[in-house]
Amino acid sequence: MSLTTKELMLIQDNIKMAENSIKFLQACAESATDAQVKGLCQSLAREHQQDLQTLINHITNTQVQ
Repeated sequence: MSLTTKELMLIQDNIKMAENSIKFLQACAESATDAQVKGLCQSLAREHQQDLQTLINHITNTQVQ
């Protein structure tokens, strides 16, 4: 499968947003004093990490047109 340059740029933007979200959620988890809030932040960070890996895999397994 091939990606256009525009599609590649959009995926790269989404990768940056996912990385920022992961960093933010990890910081929230570290500073949270409530166990439920801490667990929620950690869970969301893991979900974003999985999404990030999917995006990275998509880029590495395709060619740019």
